[in-house]
Amino acid sequence: MPKETVFLDRAIPDTRAYCQFLGIPEPPHLAAALAKASYRKVFILDLLPLVKDYARLEDEAAQKTIQELLIGVYNSLPFPTVRVPVLPIETRVDLILANLNSIPD
Repeated sequence: MPKETVFLDRAIPDTRAYCQFLGIPEPPHLAAALAKASYRKVFILDLLPLVKDYARLEDEAAQKTIQELLIGVYNSLPFPTVRVPVLPIETRVDLILANLNSIPD
């Protein structure tokens, strides 16, 4: 396992939540991919106010639904999760960095 810390904005489990949101079947290979996935810790950041842009097509209700689906999916998997509340950016960063110290090797 690499000693380097890498942060992902999206990961394999997100696919399950988005399939649920869209009401579409999961890809046949998703269960196998989830079984192989390994994340030492998952940080779930509480939602900031929605800012529409070219990539974010959802409204606020959809944003909240997707967030709850993501939380449900990650809580159903064996990865430790940490909720990160809405705080000033520096405080959010400090909270995440403090939680990195408790990640098992």
